[in-house]
This record gives sequence, C-alpha cells and structure tokens, in this order.
Amino acid sequence: MELIGQRAKLRLMNMEDVDVLYNLVQKNPDLWTYMVRKMDSLGDMEKLVIEALKNFDKGIELPFTVIDKVSNTIIGSTRLYDISFDRRTVELGSTFYDKSVQKTSINTECKFLLLKHAFEQLNVVRVQIKTDIQNVGAQRAIERIGGVKEGILRNERMLHNGRIRDAVLYSITNNEWNVVKTKLEELLTKHYNKVK
Repeated sequence: MELIGQRAKLRLMNMEDVDVLYNLVQKNPDLWTYMVRKMDSLGDMEKLVIEALKNFDKGIELPFTVIDKVSNTIIGSTRLYDISFDRRTVELGSTFYDKSVQKTSINTECKFLLLKHAFEQLNVVRVQIKTDIQNVGAQRAIERIGGVKEGILRNERMLHNGRIRDAVLYSITNNEWNVVKTKLEELLTKHYNKVK
C-alpha cells in the first residue's frame, strides 16, 4: 500500500527500513525528544518496527515509511493507529522527519494523505491526534492543519525516562473534513506554486 503526493510517498514500513530509520534518529537525536518510547539502540528501532508490523497484520495500524520523492530517500515515518472499524475512529501520529525536510511541505502533505485515507477510504468519523504538552511546535502544526483542541489528558502516561507527561488532545471529525481538506489543498498549492 502506498499513499503518494507531489513530494511525499508513504509506503508500508518493512524490516529493511530499521537501519535507515534508526540512523535518522541518531543523526537528529532531538527528533525523539517527545516520542513515547526509548530509542537508545538499533534493537529499539527493530522492536518498534516489529510491533508496528504485528499491529498492521491485526488490522489496527497502518505504519508508513516516508520517502522524499525529490531525493528518493527515506526521511521519516508516520502512521495511523488504534484503528477501530466498530467505532470508526483512528489516531494519527508516531511521526518524525529528518531535519532536512522539516518546515517544508512534507509534513503538510503527509497529514493530507493520511487524513484523506482515513476519511475517504477507512470511512472514519474521527481522527485523533495527541501530543506532549511540552511540544508547542507540534501543537501549532496540528492547529495549522485544522485540528480542534479538545483538552489536556493529565498524567496521560509515564515515558521511558520516568517523566509523567500531560498530552494535548486534538481531533478532526468527518463533518470538518471538507473544510480541513480544502485548507490543506490551499496550503499545498501555495507551496508548490512557490517552488515552481
């Protein structure tokens, strides 16, 4: 399965991605600052990918490796997870990108592709996004694409380093999707026209 945009290609994660994804984190250690799992070794990334693939086999997760079509290189990962066909809900997250593509159209395009797939293919009624309360940049990015802040989950989880985090909860519903879709398309069109 692939989701393809003008600059980003999302393809299903596989075991061959472990080394490259781990090297991205090693090269950019602050990528992992707000992630919920530890990433201290290649084995940690291998466990993450194995777990993601098991969840894919169970039908509850779509883990993607992100490829920059310009350089034809792997530049990160993102996913839809906690997929519930009964509730018709999904969570979007576990996202990280190489510094070289941060503040480019990549994140906007990936979010567009994931949301479009969630609402138009999986037919969900709600996409949820959570982020660490300390990750102000992620909160701004989620709000920029149309995520509605619902509140703060206090003591949402204990992280691998012992810190107990609060998480900011956002959502986009199927009733909001057409407005969010138009906004994302406008952002992407503006960016593509700038690049030409």
